Amino acid sequence: MMECNVSNIITLDKTIEVARKLHEAFAYVSEFSRIEQWDPAVAGASKLSNGKPGVGSRYQIDMKAGFSLYYEIIEFEANKRLLMTVDSKLFTAVEEIIFTDTDSGTKIRYIANFNFPAPVTMISRLNPAVMDWVGNMAIEGLRKALEDNFTAPKASKVLAVADKLILPGVWRFTRLGYTNSRKRWNALSAYMNDRHAVITGSTSGIGLAAAKQLAELGAEITLVARDKNKAQQVVRELIEQTGNTRINIELADMSLMKDVHALVERLLEAGKPVDMLINNAGALFNPRKQTTEGLEQSFALLLLGPYILTERLYPLLAKSESARVVNVLSGGMYSQKIQVNDLQSQRGKYSGSTAYARAKRGLMILTEEWAERWQDDDISVNAMHPGWVDTPGVVNALPEFYRVTKRLLRKPEQGADTITWLAAAKEASKVSGKFWLDREQHPSHLSKRTVETAAQRKQLLMELEKLEKTTATTKPKQRKKASILNRQIRL
Repeated sequence: MMECNVSNIITLDKTIEVARKLHEAFAYVSEFSRIEQWDPAVAGASKLSNGKPGVGSRYQIDMKAGFSLYYEIIEFEANKRLLMTVDSKLFTAVEEIIFTDTDSGTKIRYIANFNFPAPVTMISRLNPAVMDWVGNMAIEGLRKALEDNFTAPKASKVLAVADKLILPGVWRFTRLGYTNSRKRWNALSAYMNDRHAVITGSTSGIGLAAAKQLAELGAEITLVARDKNKAQQVVRELIEQTGNTRINIELADMSLMKDVHALVERLLEAGKPVDMLINNAGALFNPRKQTTEGLEQSFALLLLGPYILTERLYPLLAKSESARVVNVLSGGMYSQKIQVNDLQSQRGKYSGSTAYARAKRGLMILTEEWAERWQDDDISVNAMHPGWVDTPGVVNALPEFYRVTKRLLRKPEQGADTITWLAAAKEASKVSGKFWLDREQHPSHLSKRTVETAAQRKQLLMELEKLEKTTATTKPKQRKKASILNRQIRL
């Protein structure tokens, strides 16, 4: 409904009912920066203040029409009501959103009083249906977001073809590829207050961005980090920025298997379900280096460490109602085949980028294996490519690449988006064992030359399992389907 008064005030009054619990609906809507997910008139939104939503929270909403709105929450009643002022060059407004519990979910009433300067008011009144249409589009977008009945994403033949062409494929890795893809995304209204995420490589770059995004959704976060002081600083920043105080630290160097095993033992002893496991820790090494345990660093950090962590955390993943494992990979894996007879790059001239790509190829193989093995356990396992992201790791490891591509690189939060989506979105749990970029499924191979044989896959799994056992300081506890090799491998 829309009312045009004699004064310069124009009123919109819209009501919807959604099949969503009251506290979940309120949690989603009250973080008003999410308006870009459900209002089609919004081009982008950002929060200008820190902490959880409340009185004094401020937001900048950029409209597709070319102007910005500045919101401030002036009254905040948890699970009941929001009252916000709006300022812009075209009008001022007061918006009220009222939440009511119902037998089937939540009723949401949106009331907006717009105060236009006289010339703009006259134009608006000439065609009041336009404003009513804009209001209906927004409120129906909110309904769709909160109903969250999105279908499982499917592979696109068009994307598969484009990936095999150099220019379209490379373009997708850039910031421009991200911007283009997000136009097709569904809203992410997941309520994560009862979920627990374990994230490796979480104190900088993509891992830190994912930790912040999941913390904003309300999840409890366990940061796996090497540096205690840095981790403590990150915790302070995340609490200040998100208002989420459930941020934990676990110290471990993911390239040292004694640390990985010790980390697992601590988590198992605590017994808390792991709803989301994000294997993100990574680095590119040149020249070849070995850890203090005698393992090649790329292999240890990028493949063996994630293998042991994920394998041994199965009991805590299985405890979750719907667990997610997200493996962070790289487009470099497209150029490499797993070398099962040289997993630690001991033969020939060493290349850090090649060792990195081969390890990521191995992690893709594990993604497919875990997905198949755990398909009946309500554990989805997926891999993702963050695109080309401006992170300290890229600056340090690939200085020339960084110099050439700097203007095209993504922000860490853009690179982390697919991690968060795979970890949180309802529709993402319906697919497992796939490779993703910008919430879209992509082929795991672009060439037959990178495809391993069944025998090679079996050998890889045997080698990793052997190293899991030989590096363990204590005998690992028996787990369901304890060995990945206990099932039939198709030869």
